[in-house]
Amino acid sequence: MMLTLVTILSLGLGPAAPAEPSEPIAVDAPSAAEPTSDAPDSADTSDPGAAESADAASAPTADSAPTSEPAALKPPSDAPPNPGARPSEGVHAVGSSGVAPLPPAPPPVSPSAIPAGSWRGQVWIGAILLGSGGIAGTTPARPSIISVGAGAEGGWRARQWIGIGTSVTHWPHEVIRRDVPGESSTILERGHGTAWDLAFVRLFAPVRGRFDPYLDVGGGLLIYDPARDRPTQAGATIRAGLGFDVWIARSLTFGLMGLYRANFVDGSVGHGWQAGLTFGIHW
Repeated sequence: MMLTLVTILSLGLGPAAPAEPSEPIAVDAPSAAEPTSDAPDSADTSDPGAAESADAASAPTADSAPTSEPAALKPPSDAPPNPGARPSEGVHAVGSSGVAPLPPAPPPVSPSAIPAGSWRGQVWIGAILLGSGGIAGTTPARPSIISVGAGAEGGWRARQWIGIGTSVTHWPHEVIRRDVPGESSTILERGHGTAWDLAFVRLFAPVRGRFDPYLDVGGGLLIYDPARDRPTQAGATIRAGLGFDVWIARSLTFGLMGLYRANFVDGSVGHGWQAGLTFGIHW
């Protein structure tokens, strides 16, 4: 290879200027009979020397500086991120692995604006064990004895603080002693009263917990069955009451109630009281 370069240079430059004699450089020419491993492939017609020169010219040097400035970073946009954007677009939270950021939190809400759930139920039925007695007035509207009776009620609690209901109660209203003719014994004859409160309105106190107080007012029909041999009479009744329920389970209550009752029957007006134990089921 070196021999070829020297030959080309000597032909292109012409006669060279005389120079000081120097020792000839011995170049071992490869033998045609014995090819060496350094011989170029016969199929490669390119000049290796030219390729080496081009590679050397194109390689950057240590003193060379970059010819172009790095691209300036875009300032962040004031627009909110797009949740539907691809991972390569928009702004994403650190560590989100390409997932769009969460939407902004909703505005705070005042606790007073949050509606309270009607966990106490909206419909109830209950059993009543009651005692009754008279206060004032005239018979037969006024009860003449203290007695024990029973009843039942049901209603709809339209809101946490108000409900409407109906009830039926039955109790011994009077007792009459009658002598048996020709005998020394007496017979007790009892009269009964039945109140059907067609409707009452019950207002509940706005309290939380297991204690649930209320007051109510209503009225309806009174049926008087006298102790004497007289026909049954119908009248009217008005009630006003106070009470409370205690929640012993999510749908069961046990409570106490007291009533004032005004009765109107057979032209008479009587005033009485009633007190009862209540057991209710709610859903």
